[in-house]
Amino acid sequence: MAQDPRQTVLVVDDTPENIDVITSVLRGRYRLKVANSGERALHLAAADGGRPDLILLDVMMAGMDGYEVCRRLKADPATAAIPVIFLTALTDVDAEAQGFAVGAVDYIHKPFSAPIVSARVQTHLALRDATHQADLARHKADALLEVVLPSAAAEEIRATGQVAPRRYEDVAVLFCDIANFTAYCDRHQPEDVLKRLNAVFMRLEEIAEAHGIEKIKTIGDCFMGAGNLLIRHSDPASAAVRCGLEMVAAVTEVAEDWATRVGIHLGPVVGGVAGTARYQFDIWGDTVNLASRMGAVGAPGHVVVTRAAWSALIDRFDGFSLDLRQIKGKGLVAAYQVTGLKPSPPETAQPSPY
Repeated sequence: MAQDPRQTVLVVDDTPENIDVITSVLRGRYRLKVANSGERALHLAAADGGRPDLILLDVMMAGMDGYEVCRRLKADPATAAIPVIFLTALTDVDAEAQGFAVGAVDYIHKPFSAPIVSARVQTHLALRDATHQADLARHKADALLEVVLPSAAAEEIRATGQVAPRRYEDVAVLFCDIANFTAYCDRHQPEDVLKRLNAVFMRLEEIAEAHGIEKIKTIGDCFMGAGNLLIRHSDPASAAVRCGLEMVAAVTEVAEDWATRVGIHLGPVVGGVAGTARYQFDIWGDTVNLASRMGAVGAPGHVVVTRAAWSALIDRFDGFSLDLRQIKGKGLVAAYQVTGLKPSPPETAQPSPY
C-alpha cells in the first residue's frame, strides 16, 4: 500500500462541535487525528510511526488543560519539535504570553474563521518543513566538514567560523608517495589507475588512524599526514615511523607491482585553513618541506628520516646513515633509513633466593 504523502494534523478539543468545525476546514488536504482530552493527545503525539506534523490544541479543557499538555510535549524529546497552535476564546495578552511561554507557536481564536484556520495551519506546516530541510542541510554540511577537515578543525569551524592559524611544536610530518607512478599512469587506463589508487589510499588512511597520524591531504599519488598536531601525541616520531613502515608493507599487498617511499621529519609547523572558497586544512613550514624531500632520498620500499627524527628514534629502531644528501633549497642534510624496530632484549633470569 502506498504511503499517504499528506502531512498529519492532530486536533485536540474536548468540545465535539469545535473538532467538527476544524476538521471540516482541513479535511482532504491533511491526514487528521483527533483527541478529546490532554491524556489522549499526549498518547497520539508520541505514538511511533504516526507522530503529527502540527498540533491544534484547545487551552481550556477539563482535566489536563492545554498549557500542561504543551509543557509535557515540549519536555519529551520525541515530541518537542512538533509545533503547537493554541485554540482559545481567551483574548487577553497575559493568556497569550503564557501560551508562548510554554512553547506554542501561534493562536487561533474562537469562534473559528475558516480562512484563518487554513492559513495558520498552512504557514506553520511550511515553516516546519523549511526547518526540517535546514536541519538536513546542516547535518550534510557537518558530515562534509568531517570528510574535508580533521575532526578538531571541523569542530573549530562550527564553533567560530574559522580555524585560526597557529604554530605547533614537535610535529612528525609524513609523506608517502608511490614510486614511478607517472610511468604507471602512462601505461594504464585512467579508470584502472584511479581504482587502484583509491584502494591504496583507503588502506593508508586506516593505517594512519591506527597509529594516531592525522591525514592532512593527498597530493596526486602522495599521502601527507602528521602526528602531534590537532591530536596530541606523546611520541610522534615513533608513531610516524611505525606508520610509515606499515604503509610500505601494505601497499605491496594491495598493489603488488607498486612500491612506496616514505619521508619523515620532526619539527614545528604552522597549521590552519587558507582561503574561504573551499575549506582545506593544511600545514606549512620548513618541517613540511624537508619531510617531503626525505621521501625522494631513499629507494622505493623504505622509510627515510631526518637527523631530528632519528635522534628521537635511535634507542628503539634499527637503521643506518645515508650520509649527507643534497636537498633542494636546504643544501647538505643528514638522512637515515629506518629498517624496523630493535629486537626486544632477552629477559634476564632472576637468581633463586634459595
